[in-house]
Amino acid sequence: MPNKGVVFMNIKLIVVDMDGTFLTDDSQFNYETFQLLKENCANQDIRFVFCTGKQCERVETIVGDLATNTFIVGDSATRIKYNGDFIYNAVIENQKAKEIIDTIRAIDDTQTILACSKTGAYVLDNISESEKRHVHGSYQHVHYIKDYNDIEDDLLKITVHDASAHCKETADRLKHFEKDVYIVASDESWIDIADLGVNKGTTINRIQNLLQITPSETIAFGDGYNDLDLFKAAKYKVAMDNAYPELKKEANLIAINNNEDGVVQTLNLLLGFK
Repeated sequence: MPNKGVVFMNIKLIVVDMDGTFLTDDSQFNYETFQLLKENCANQDIRFVFCTGKQCERVETIVGDLATNTFIVGDSATRIKYNGDFIYNAVIENQKAKEIIDTIRAIDDTQTILACSKTGAYVLDNISESEKRHVHGSYQHVHYIKDYNDIEDDLLKITVHDASAHCKETADRLKHFEKDVYIVASDESWIDIADLGVNKGTTINRIQNLLQITPSETIAFGDGYNDLDLFKAAKYKVAMDNAYPELKKEANLIAINNNEDGVVQTLNLLLGFK
């Protein structure tokens, strides 16, 4: 007999942000409850997507074997990986990327800039140990370099981490690049820059087209400013209790916070799983 929750909400695609949403503040998750949720979803033919700024390989390391049959939208929605294969990549042309990096450094050269390519994240080798911990929390493959001009690859994205939390101001000073790239300060400490038109919502649209699933059959969970675009791809918009007020305003449901397994508990409730 079909599950009443699934029939009522008609959910076929679940899209979940990681930091501040699926993961706790110390980057953990409940393996057992998520494993059971994935099994229940598979039995109902409901597909699962992680949508994050993290490298796809970092997501695979964090969730382990539960990454199997899970779409990973990583590197701030510039890549899609499924069962070990990249099925989508969006890049910023090398010279344009370097121009943006030079501008960011001129604004504030104390910020950590990650130049992310298909082979890994490039970062200057003189960053502090605390900044290295931030970098390795999200990036599995990291290349330490002396000069960004040494990079020859086109870039998937440019990410900025600002320990002094001035990213909103920095993003405002980069607005003249918005004719060429997509820029979002996901919170006060992080900026993501991707190719024009590439964001969480548009990349999820690609998965929806691939799977022949509509936004009206999609539920999305998030907590940050970059999840505003994600919400545009889903009828059911769930903000975490710890989310920014601007995101909560766009949500039609508020979940318990990320430290209390809020994503899994909310899905179990909505879909009638035990």
